[in-house]
Amino acid sequence: MRKFSLIIFISLCTFTLCAQSSNVSTLFMSTFEKAERMYQHLAYRNALELYLHEVERHPENNKAHQRIADCYFRLGNIDKAEREYANLVGIEGADPIYSYQYAQILSIQGKYGDAEKWFLKYAKSQQGDVRAQHKLDFIYSLSYYYRDSLLYSIENESYNSDQSDFAAHYHKDNIVFVSARDRDLFIKKKSLSAINDEESHLNVYTVSSNSTAEEGVRPFYHDDLNSSLHDGPITFFDQQKQIAFTRSNIKNGKPHVGKNGRVNLKLYFARLNEDDKMSHLQEFPFNDNDYSVGHPWVSEDGSTLYFASDMPGGIGGVDLYKTTIENGKWLPPANLGTAINTMGDEFYPYVKNDSLLYFSSNGHGGLGGLDIFVATISDKEELPVNLGFPLNTSADDFSLVLDKSGRAGLFSSNREGGSGYDDIYRFTVNSFFLTAKVIDRGDSSATIEGATVHLWDENGEIRNSATSDANGIVHFDLNFDSEYKFSAAKQDYSWVDTLNISTYTRFMGGDSVLVPLWKQDLVAKGTVYSNETQSRLMGAAVEINNLTDHLKSTVEVDGQAGYAFDLEPNKEYEVTASKTGHLSSGFKLNTRNIFNGSLVNDILLEEIFVEKAIVQFEFDRYDLMEGVPSQLEPILRSLKRNKEATLHIGAHADSFGTHEYNQVLSDRRAQSVMKYFINQGIAKSRIVAIGFGEELLLNRCSNGTDCSDEEHSLNRRAEIKVQMPE
Repeated sequence: MRKFSLIIFISLCTFTLCAQSSNVSTLFMSTFEKAERMYQHLAYRNALELYLHEVERHPENNKAHQRIADCYFRLGNIDKAEREYANLVGIEGADPIYSYQYAQILSIQGKYGDAEKWFLKYAKSQQGDVRAQHKLDFIYSLSYYYRDSLLYSIENESYNSDQSDFAAHYHKDNIVFVSARDRDLFIKKKSLSAINDEESHLNVYTVSSNSTAEEGVRPFYHDDLNSSLHDGPITFFDQQKQIAFTRSNIKNGKPHVGKNGRVNLKLYFARLNEDDKMSHLQEFPFNDNDYSVGHPWVSEDGSTLYFASDMPGGIGGVDLYKTTIENGKWLPPANLGTAINTMGDEFYPYVKNDSLLYFSSNGHGGLGGLDIFVATISDKEELPVNLGFPLNTSADDFSLVLDKSGRAGLFSSNREGGSGYDDIYRFTVNSFFLTAKVIDRGDSSATIEGATVHLWDENGEIRNSATSDANGIVHFDLNFDSEYKFSAAKQDYSWVDTLNISTYTRFMGGDSVLVPLWKQDLVAKGTVYSNETQSRLMGAAVEINNLTDHLKSTVEVDGQAGYAFDLEPNKEYEVTASKTGHLSSGFKLNTRNIFNGSLVNDILLEEIFVEKAIVQFEFDRYDLMEGVPSQLEPILRSLKRNKEATLHIGAHADSFGTHEYNQVLSDRRAQSVMKYFINQGIAKSRIVAIGFGEELLLNRCSNGTDCSDEEHSLNRRAEIKVQMPE
């Protein structure tokens, strides 16, 4: 396994440079000091031999043991690295970082259960480093990231060599990439970090996108695009007329060493003519001899640059940065912050459609080594999403780019089964990933655990269902070019919204949506009264008819003749009260845009009557108006015909005057009507006469309301009904 990131990002001294230094400055050094010197120059093969010799003589040298483990790791011998780190973590008082590094190696081997133990130990001892917690969270959700081996179709490219090939980009009808293959392009000095004698410094190559053999690979260089040291990765913009690329720091044709004793990387811009010949070479103004700047991605219009750097002031080892051009000059780069960057390393930024950032990281939760992540570019600090298996594996997976469709592309990996140390793979993504968070509609910061979320397809059928976890999260894999909608359910909650999502025009990656559940907090309630006596009417039944969903339910009134129903927002209802011997009565409700509160409506039920009449009175008068007796003749005939019938008189007043005065006035009006019927031979025992004052107005004309005299006159009335016994 090749630890590619050190080769690419921490550029190396040439063999000649280091050898000359060793002849003089290392002459009087101890074995351990010489090993340390070689290690600092990334000469891991040479350093390993010296460290092994050191521990034979001084087995108590834990630093040498740690270096041996790290050298094995850098050189790809993971099994030996695991054994060395297993010994290191067992030493009393061992550096906590050994636990993290050991857990990393266990993860790379797919031993996630064992890795969990050591990540936990590191997390407890180093609470300021959130990497371990990210790793643990990922391990706890491992089944999700391994959920479907068919999420991607992956194929090894036929032009890979037996060395490292990676960082591919599309260019015209070709693929341009970086390779360590040795093709004798130049008389070159070998890097001390090379794993074998066939490995060359990195150079930029090109091959037809439909090539089926390594023989089709040729150097992508004109003039000095490929130098005598490391070149690449490279990216294209401005309709592929311009490039940005990484190169080892060279001055006057020779490697230029920084204060750390290394030849760091720098970023350059250039133009390409129709024959891809380079001109107008320009150095990025924020390059530096003492740190590396590389892995560029530039927006098509050339105004925005993303890159990786280990410049001072970062969050971790290598961070991602962004800068833009203003008035023809690059602004000081801005670190992408803790949502993207970790105390580990982040590499290979790639932006699609100005909205999604793809990158590789070993600091976020992953399957092992470097994994590929995607993050939404926005002002919100949302954690990136791991793109899951089989795109990511326990090996290093990195440098993803997409084709024009956004649903296929290229990436690199040193997974088992490849041709070399790092290989380029072609992939197609088969699903669009969606993360849904179930929240309380009234409080979006409150997530809901245990809710059932249904995913409906465009045919109105449930495509999938899932239960929200402790963070309110559910995941779905969607087909491209499809329409979906959501619903959710949980006891004491209701689904009251419409939520749709379309995967037309979508490309690789995912999206997130909030699924709001409405917590029951809307009630219809009231009391059922007798219209004749104004007393609470016990034994009544109240039915509520949901006209929107065609659902009905009925309750008996309680001991206070009250009723109550749960309502849902944005529905239409009809409420009806009934009781034997009474006329049913009710009202309609519309809860549009009403989400909480109590909608109070009392209901009056009239007893069933044989005959009914309403007579009016003049203002502040209680004597019967001229012509009223003729209105009462049908009532009188009914009473005389039905000897068991009773007469109910309810008299009312308008809102002029005090409540006390109007009560007396309504009583006198009731008595006036009763006197008429007694004079007509109806026994007083058959008559009930009640005055209600101004309590039961027929309209809005209460105290202080501006109403016409005609409107007020409607309330100067007596309601007269003939009723049969039940």
